Amino acid sequence: MIRPALHCTRSQLFTGLGAAALVFICGTGHSQPEASPQKFEVASIKPSRPDAKAPSDISPSGTVSMNTTVKSLIFMAYQIQEYQIAEAPKWLDSEYYRVDAKPPAGPIPSEQRKRMDQTSERLRFLLAERFQLRAHHETRNLQEYDLVVAKGGSKLKEMERDAANFKLSLGKGKIATRGGAKIAMLVNVLAGALHYPVVDKTGLDRYYDIQLNYSMDDSLPDAGPSLFAALEEQLGLKLEARKGPIDVLVIDHVERPSEN
Repeated sequence: MIRPALHCTRSQLFTGLGAAALVFICGTGHSQPEASPQKFEVASIKPSRPDAKAPSDISPSGTVSMNTTVKSLIFMAYQIQEYQIAEAPKWLDSEYYRVDAKPPAGPIPSEQRKRMDQTSERLRFLLAERFQLRAHHETRNLQEYDLVVAKGGSKLKEMERDAANFKLSLGKGKIATRGGAKIAMLVNVLAGALHYPVVDKTGLDRYYDIQLNYSMDDSLPDAGPSLFAALEEQLGLKLEARKGPIDVLVIDHVERPSEN
């Protein structure tokens, strides 16, 4: 949900993880008064390096301590995937910043979803105020994938959900779960690996043990199966490419951050 400035109308954003950097979409006529936007009480932004050793974390209270790129901040603020950002200058993904931001004192939402949305809104305001970010949404016809059950049938092993011991392990050419996982989790991981949307068309709705090993570069000798081949061979699933309407965030303007 976009949080516009006063006297601006609201606009609905893609809700993959669900919020947006501060985008101003002003309309005409009379509008209802807007609540004050959520924002950090204090925020420090300093140039950094990719190999900086300082820890990165977002606490349950909403305190942000991260060594990150502006592009990653946009992901968190808008709760979108990498393939949904368009017209972004290269430095958004190559220049690192140390971001330390503290929210104002006050009650902390008990639900994780509400805490995430609150932090996202604060990040949107930070991006607009300190990076002068302006953006808009468009629907573009882009490549995406359907995840379907392969011709030979699913090879996934059903299992009982063990939330207390759940673990997702991601490595180079490896996706592994413990404690049972839904196909939706696999879809999200595949979308991140492919940098394209992935839609679940499997019809599989149980919890499964997911163990997938594949080659990051199948052009190398004895490299092992590609991601596409491994999905079919090991899990009995298949990715089918097609074109479809995708909501994207188009960067209209962004600047390197202002001084603290």
